[in-house]
Amino acid sequence: MRLPQSLSWRLGLSGALVAAVASALLGGYLYASFEQQLLRRDDVQLLGKLRQLRQLLGHSSTPELLVSQTDYLRDTMSGESNALIEIRAAPAQGGRLLLAINPPGLALPRQLPVPIGQEAGLQHLTHWTTPEGVPAAALNAWARLGANEVEIRLARLYPERGSLLADYRLRIATASLAAGGLAAALVLALIWHGLSPLRRLRAQTAAIGPHSLALRLHAADTPVELRPFVEGLNAMLSRLEQGYARLNQFAADLAHELRTPLATLTGQSQVMLSRTRTEAEYARLVDSQLQELERLNRMVDSLLFLARSEHQALAGELHCQSLSAAEELARQADYFADLAEERGLRLRCHGDAPLWAEPILLRRALANLISNALRHARSGSVIELMARTELQGDPSCVLLEVVNEGEPLPPEVLPHLFDRFYRADHSRHRDAGGSGLGLAIVRAIVELHGGSAEVRQFSEERIAFALRLPLSSRTGEWLPEREPSAPGQDLPVASRSR
Repeated sequence: MRLPQSLSWRLGLSGALVAAVASALLGGYLYASFEQQLLRRDDVQLLGKLRQLRQLLGHSSTPELLVSQTDYLRDTMSGESNALIEIRAAPAQGGRLLLAINPPGLALPRQLPVPIGQEAGLQHLTHWTTPEGVPAAALNAWARLGANEVEIRLARLYPERGSLLADYRLRIATASLAAGGLAAALVLALIWHGLSPLRRLRAQTAAIGPHSLALRLHAADTPVELRPFVEGLNAMLSRLEQGYARLNQFAADLAHELRTPLATLTGQSQVMLSRTRTEAEYARLVDSQLQELERLNRMVDSLLFLARSEHQALAGELHCQSLSAAEELARQADYFADLAEERGLRLRCHGDAPLWAEPILLRRALANLISNALRHARSGSVIELMARTELQGDPSCVLLEVVNEGEPLPPEVLPHLFDRFYRADHSRHRDAGGSGLGLAIVRAIVELHGGSAEVRQFSEERIAFALRLPLSSRTGEWLPEREPSAPGQDLPVASRSR
């Protein structure tokens, strides 16, 4: 039989079953004890009757007393017809039957009689059952009748014992069922009261929706056992609220970013169609529109890359390999050397460290950081590309940094530089050609590798973007095949593959 799905009913039925079983076990123990005590009481009474009969026979002087006082002897036993007595002469005197009080005519058990000088005990009793199923007890003993010895065969029937025990069993069963029912009612009442915090939590959770994610469950009035659960739900709600807020902000930023180029394209098209223009004017307008379309394509590509990176993070689809940080920084410095030279900047590499990363993703992250530094670095300054291994932290990691000099940023801006579409007056602007997704892609790539991205401002003019990548056990014993570039050494431009 399948239990109901309700927790209250399950606990209530379980409590009722436990109470009924406990009551039945207790009733069984009490029944067995009662039966033993009842049997012992009857046995002690039978031994007492034998003692009285011995004393009575000891005061008689002639065998005729057995005939003249038959009713008296039976009354001495108990005054009931369930007392059976047989008195026989000793075998030396013929063993004849002197007295028989046995209305049912039952054959009394024959056993070794208790000697005259010995007090009869419980061990001398014989318990048996009549053909009709009535329990009985018997005892044989020697006694004196005047100057002679006689054998007493004493027995007693207990027809009322069966009905008494049956009534007792019925009472035990009734009490067990009543205890089970009462326990079920009490358990259900206690469970209903005990589950009231869950009902309050249900009401609180029902009130939380997309427009009320700021609400939290009250942990103060919940039991100690439920507080970790409530705290976990509140933490989950906080994450949902933050994610929902980021999603709304992302949608608003995306709409804003798309509105500007679309408005530009619409305005240019309207101007183009307002009057007849020369071929050169049409060419300029088409070229301007093509630039806007290319910017939209870059934005869409970046968004698709972010979506794919999140999918890869969930699926674990990364093809990492051992890399040299110095070689990767040198590759990027070589790639951006011409652009840096055009803007009056220099790229300088420091240090080396073993890396365990996906090459294409790592190179895109470094390229975005260096491109951002080239866009905002002060003319004539040096952009430093540094790599080192940090063994003090737990766990150990590889630190890649891109440091440049530029206009200072307000401290409240720094935590948001890696957000999607985030723009600050002194950090990113549409005129610089960025889509507002470069640093967000950097953070997505480094988090995909199990690391983190951070930004630090050492002074009013120096800012560092750092990538922390975990030091894999596969690269822990890695040694570079060449000497890393010395600190402060400008990296020579060897080749360039765009």
